[in-house]
Amino acid sequence: MGIVNRVSIMVRAKVMGVVDRAEDPRETLSYACQRQEELLGAVRRSLVEVSASKHQLAAQISRLEQRVPQLDDQAARAVAASREDLARQALERRQLADRQLTDLRRQLDEVASEEQKLRQAERRFASAVEAFRARRDLLSARYTAAEAQYEAQRSLAGLSGELTDLGEGIHRAEEKIERMQARATAIDALLSTGALENLSGDQIEEELRRHTDQQEVTARLEELKQKHHKGDSV
Repeated sequence: MGIVNRVSIMVRAKVMGVVDRAEDPRETLSYACQRQEELLGAVRRSLVEVSASKHQLAAQISRLEQRVPQLDDQAARAVAASREDLARQALERRQLADRQLTDLRRQLDEVASEEQKLRQAERRFASAVEAFRARRDLLSARYTAAEAQYEAQRSLAGLSGELTDLGEGIHRAEEKIERMQARATAIDALLSTGALENLSGDQIEEELRRHTDQQEVTARLEELKQKHHKGDSV
């Protein structure tokens, strides 16, 4: 081996030694693992919030479903008392309750679907984090063993060996960290979809809907009046 080659090997060995002392792969892997666990905790907290929203929607639906028969009864009693204005008001409220029930049920279905997706994502993410934790432990153990072997060889031979295998292992660990972070970003995007945002139509559609509602209310009012008149005639 020529003098130039021997000097090159010694220089590379010293540079690698400086880099290794500046950055411990075990610390990098531990931080990455901690970060993944924090993201998993955020996913689980979001899952609790989505579940709570689902229960709130279900409670609102239950209250409206109990309100509908009361409004029907009020409309009938108002007709019997010849209070057409009150009957119309009760029927309008009943119509509004029907529309609200339709919207709430649709939102409940959407939230339940998102909850199911989030639960599946949480299970997959938890498995991935567990696998990453095991990988971290394996790489840390490999690094510790390689470091001990390196120090022993340097002490015996005076030169450090090539750490190609260890470098490849650390590179694979970094690639896995990036993949896990990408998956975490995807889950964050899922949570920011805004499943509970209110949806509103355009003005023309609202006017047509109100017109249809008024026609239905009038038809129901006439039906109640006819039933009332038939009852009086009997």
